[in-house]
Amino acid sequence: MMAHSPNEWRDIPGYGGAYQINYDGEVRTWRWRGTQFSKKPRPMAAYLRGRGKKSRRRYVKLTDENGMAKEVAVLRIMVDVWLSGGMPGLTPYHKNGDLSDSCVNNIGFTTREQLGKMTGAKSKRRPVVKVDANKQIVDVYTSAREAGRCNFISYQAVIDRCHGRVKNPYALDGHTYMYDDVERGAYDFYNRQAA
Repeated sequence: MMAHSPNEWRDIPGYGGAYQINYDGEVRTWRWRGTQFSKKPRPMAAYLRGRGKKSRRRYVKLTDENGMAKEVAVLRIMVDVWLSGGMPGLTPYHKNGDLSDSCVNNIGFTTREQLGKMTGAKSKRRPVVKVDANKQIVDVYTSAREAGRCNFISYQAVIDRCHGRVKNPYALDGHTYMYDDVERGAYDFYNRQAA
């Protein structure tokens, strides 16, 4: 990859040189009062779109030469301008998860399926197992909320038992709960807790 100057600005295609974007994802405009151009550029602030602002994706409003305004995601502009339109069949995403950081170094490409696993509702869930006093796994759940819902206890009680914050973990229903993370040594943690 070529080294780029932090002061390098590139034109956003389709707007007649009215808008530019730099390596860090900052957008500026040469427009002033519609179709007139100013002598020096003005920075444009990226904003969140929508009333609920549930999406943290940043947008800028760009107006073409015909006066038609369009909201465009800063990530999409970065991919088109700095990364030659991206990779066919892959979706761009923010590597560090911060949707306001659209620097070229923070943009990666993956399949939609993999992106859903990384950022979807299930991405932060940790499986939970229900264990009896004989150290036998009784049931497995996809999350602490599901374990609480199926056993008629609060999910916070399940989480407290998973983190070892309870003095007597079996007092609630004769079972305890722990995360099903073999690679993290959860079973060893359980053995230390029960001893």
